[in-house]
Formats: sequence, C-alpha cells, structure tokens
Amino acid sequence: MNPNMAYHALETKIATKKGRILNKSTWEKFLDSPTVDALINHLKENEEFGKAFKDIEISNLDRNNLETVLEKFKTLEVENLLHYFSGPYKEFIKAVLVEGEIKDLSLILRKLSREESLEGIEQRFVHSKIFTNLDFDDLLTSKNIEQFIQKLKGTLYYNSLRNLTKEIAIQREFHIEMKMYVALYKVICEKASKLKKEDMKAAIEIIGLNIDLLNIQWIYRALKFYQISPEEIFIYSLEGGRTLGYNRLRKLCYSTLDEFKKLTNDYLRYDFFKNAADDINVVIDSYMLNYFKKNNYNNIGTALAFIYLLNIIVNDLTSVTEGIQYQVPKEKLKEYLAYKI
Repeated sequence: MNPNMAYHALETKIATKKGRILNKSTWEKFLDSPTVDALINHLKENEEFGKAFKDIEISNLDRNNLETVLEKFKTLEVENLLHYFSGPYKEFIKAVLVEGEIKDLSLILRKLSREESLEGIEQRFVHSKIFTNLDFDDLLTSKNIEQFIQKLKGTLYYNSLRNLTKEIAIQREFHIEMKMYVALYKVICEKASKLKKEDMKAAIEIIGLNIDLLNIQWIYRALKFYQISPEEIFIYSLEGGRTLGYNRLRKLCYSTLDEFKKLTNDYLRYDFFKNAADDINVVIDSYMLNYFKKNNYNNIGTALAFIYLLNIIVNDLTSVTEGIQYQVPKEKLKEYLAYKI
C-alpha cells in the first residue's frame, strides 16, 4: 500500500467523475443546444461541469467567458484530486496543475505588450488560487513588460522570460508560451522522479507522450505559420519526449513541412495528416484519447490520464461553443471533436 496515495478511493472517484463528464446523452444535449445560452444551462445542470459556475464573478457569460469557466472547471477537478495525495505525490500533481498559471501569465503579457489595461483581467484567470506560488495581485500592478518580468524573479518562469521585450511579446506570442512550458516540464519531470518506481514509470510514460504531442503541435505551427529558423524551433522544443528523442526531434525541426508530416507519421506510427482539412489540435487530442482507451493504469497514471482527459474535454466543449455560435450543423460539428459521441 502506498501511504502517499489513496489509490482505490481515487479510482472510484475518477470513475464516477468520468461517468458524469462523458455521458453520451448529456453530450447529445450539448450538441443540440440552439444557442450558447442553452449550452450554458445544460452545463450548469451537470453535476461536474456545474461546479465551475458556482460563485463566478462573470456577469455576462458570452463565448469567451464560457471558455474561461471551462478552464476553471479543469482546475477545480484537479484541485479535488489533490485530497487523495500526500508527500511527493501531492507535489507532483501540484506541478501538473501549474499549467493554468502559464495561460494566465500569457494573458497578462498579451495585454501589457499591446498597452491594454489590466483592469478586470482577473475574471479571466484559470490558475489554482489555492496552490499557486505566484502573487498575481502584485503582478497586476505591472505597468509594462519589464516590471512584470522583474516581479517574476525567483520563480520557475524568470530565466525563460528575463530577456523578453515588448516587440518579442507582440511578434512571438506562441514562442513565449513554449518557453514557459520548457521550464514547467523540467519541474514536472523532476517531481515525477521522486515517485515510487512503478508510479514514476507510468508518469514518465504519459508525460513523455504529452511532450511528444506538444512538440508536434509546436513544430507544425512553426513550419507552417512562423518565419523562424530551424535552430529556434529546436530551442523552443520540449525535452523528455517518449518517442521523439534528441535526434528525431532535431530532424523534425530541420525538415520541410512535407518531410515533417512523413517523419511524424513514421515515428509515432499514426497518420496525423490523413485529411489536410483536419485541425492538428483535434487530431492530437484524438490520438491521446485513443491511447488512454487502450492503456489502463493501476497507479498514479490513473490520475494523470484523467487530468489530460480534462484537457481534451475542455478543448471539445470550446469547439462545441464555437460551432453553436456559428450554427455549424450537428453532424459536421461532431467531426471537430476528439471525443466521439
């Protein structure tokens, strides 16, 4: 028995949550919603999703605000899991939870780079207020990017951002996010190394898969949309992938777009680009969802797989929201979802 993880209670809790979150009849209601307001009402009625709507400060729930609530839902779910852990296991899950901070820091950086007011921005924050080590109230007093970076001294983000300028922040928004992810995943892998052997193996396996998929997403975007050198693409890539080690990752970064597609399919033995019209993010989510269906864990992997499942569900619900807003036919909208109803 692991004194740092109440596994059987955790397994039961996650199974119950998944039953509520992945209920097919509930998702049919989501897809049948004639308006975003109707979708919001259906989400509020759900025992799991409804928790994210309690005590929210947002008065007018439009599409953008709904996306914020969905991200908060993910944070709340992970916070709830932390009750089942202690010691190095709790520290590991807390490290995974930090991803919400990156989203909020990126939001502040965007506003500062465009010289926009930060007033009211906290309503869009999705990070865990319980477990964060950052003083967001102090960060929000920043008048410019330079002040903001100085306030991050002593945090895991400072070295990644210390040379950031307003011009870079405007031109390379996604690059900056990747730099913060590099810092975060070093911490996550370090925390995983403190787990017991079986749990560490499962954690490194799932984290490695996620790193591979984040790198695929990043390199694909870099090759297709950004005019940057292969050296820079490689620098911004994440270490610790399960299948894409140093040599493979380097080869992908120095390839053409067509070469990248072929190599990616060969390395991961999956056709990520079968349909050119498919959104790469949806294909990646589908790949991970299928992976979790085929691989069951009797250790920390159960919790980690659920956390990454939450990412996929939030992405899908965001797509449902956009589809409803733009009146995309239901059957067509289903094609944009990783979770197949």
